[in-house]
Amino acid sequence: MSTKNGFLTLAIAFAAGVVIALALLRPPGPVTTEKTDRLAGSSVETAFLPERFGVPPRNR
Repeated sequence: MSTKNGFLTLAIAFAAGVVIALALLRPPGPVTTEKTDRLAGSSVETAFLPERFGVPPRNR
């Protein structure tokens, strides 16, 4: 049982090391994606959620 626990401990330590190494070796940069102007502009009055849940459009 002691040998089994030792192998399990080594496997967990190795897996944790791999995860930490992958996290540290990632290229630096923004995590979020860039925003687009797909829903921007005067032609777009409402976005997805108001259209889907029935919020009435604004009166001008």
